[in-house]
Amino acid sequence: MYYIPSSPPKPPSPRVRELSQRIQEVINEFQRHYPLSPSEIRQALRLATGRSGGGHRSALAAVAAGLALAAGLGVFAMFQRSPGEISPAIWPAVLVGVGVVALGLVFALRNR
Repeated sequence: MYYIPSSPPKPPSPRVRELSQRIQEVINEFQRHYPLSPSEIRQALRLATGRSGGGHRSALAAVAAGLALAAGLGVFAMFQRSPGEISPAIWPAVLVGVGVVALGLVFALRNR
């Protein structure tokens, strides 16, 4: 059995708490004029965070590109060991590279 250690989450900083209170005030004020469902509020927050801190997509793309590059270099190295013929050992590296790229794309599209 594997044990994955985890630490308790850090308490939010005073600035984070203040921002949270301000966001809640804006939501409450807006709802007085235009009632919204919880899903609409979540959608609006997702839209707002996508505009302000869109680093997740670029980080994900960088990781996927890096892993694809590493897999490509591994395939290239295997080709160099057996010039002129395709070694059966190449196919696992190709499958891993394709799988990593596919998972990166699925993750990116799912979190849109």
